[in-house]
Amino acid sequence: MGWSPFRKTGLTHSDERAFGGYTLITPIGGDATYLLNKSGQIVHRWHDPDFNPGYGYLLPSGNLLVRGQPAVGAQGQLNKFGAVSGKADLLKEYDWEGNEVWSWESDAFHHDMCRMPNGNTLVLAWETVPDEIASRVTGSMSPERIKLLREDPELLQFVLGGVGVGGRPSVSKMMVDAIWEIDTSGQPVHTWHALEHLDPEVDTLCPMEGDMEWSHANAVEYIGDGKVLISFRELSSVWLLDWPSGEVIWKLPRYVVSHQHSPTMTPEGNILIFDNGTHHIIQGRTRVIEYDWKNNQQVWQYVPSPVFSLLSGHIGGCERLANGNTFICEGESGRIFEITPEGDFCWEWISPFIHDFKGVKNVQLFRAHRYAADSPELNGRSLDPNTYQELNQKWAL
Repeated sequence: MGWSPFRKTGLTHSDERAFGGYTLITPIGGDATYLLNKSGQIVHRWHDPDFNPGYGYLLPSGNLLVRGQPAVGAQGQLNKFGAVSGKADLLKEYDWEGNEVWSWESDAFHHDMCRMPNGNTLVLAWETVPDEIASRVTGSMSPERIKLLREDPELLQFVLGGVGVGGRPSVSKMMVDAIWEIDTSGQPVHTWHALEHLDPEVDTLCPMEGDMEWSHANAVEYIGDGKVLISFRELSSVWLLDWPSGEVIWKLPRYVVSHQHSPTMTPEGNILIFDNGTHHIIQGRTRVIEYDWKNNQQVWQYVPSPVFSLLSGHIGGCERLANGNTFICEGESGRIFEITPEGDFCWEWISPFIHDFKGVKNVQLFRAHRYAADSPELNGRSLDPNTYQELNQKWAL
């Protein structure tokens, strides 16, 4: 979308085709998570002065499950290997009134989490790749280009400024992903290791990426029936897992998408994917696709018009709404919008929140979620924008 200091923010469009309901956002670098009504006004806020949230979503109870970092020292630094390092993300659960009711932390935790029906939680976790395997993984940028980045702090800061929304350990080894299922006490009760399913000769690195992350998972979702979706950014692929056995049921063919985010299951059983398109050939370009994984074919896509009016290289999300519309988060610009199956805009909101994040100003949203007015998450809740009149006036919402 791009950005202008003179752009209109808040609600920019809404018509009768919109789904309605309420939208949850967590501005990156900010100190709160907000629930917005269909007019784009704040009707609820979760704020903990000791915690900087990065991304969260509502549980059926109405509690907020959110990852983030301590409010002090949460900015992180670029290490000599070109990764954002610092304290790993914390995982917290807050009730509707903003009281912390559960928390968990691990130096390995990053990017995403998912509460399961049994009360356990799936989390993404970093692991290191043994040297003898890492040496066999091919691809990535040339050694000369990597050396240039590592030896030119100004260039490295420009390239990575504002990116890296999940915690990363400060290690000098190649990293890969695991999924942990943790119980309410925080103990892993079941684990899955990508390393056991990757092949150095097949799962090669993108030639435009660095050499320190093999898979870089950015999303995990339990979709029911013992199945889990996981998105691997570095491999430009989405996998469907049988969680009890760990079997990989299906893989999205590589290079259909480029460095994607946020795969979700539609009511029809297809997979909706935010295709960031960071390193599509010739020109980076973003779209949303719906993929029939059983027949290995794309069945729908949203391509912006005018061309390049949807563009988000490293974050973003999408979900299918109950009325058939698609809700999209253009993460880097802080724009969220809803389109009909034909691709027509029926609702759009642009974030007014500008926050410092890792040394730069930003308007980013990692992901956003839409909830029906009668959803269990919001059942019986007071959702009056007048309660937050001061905030709504401050941000011109």
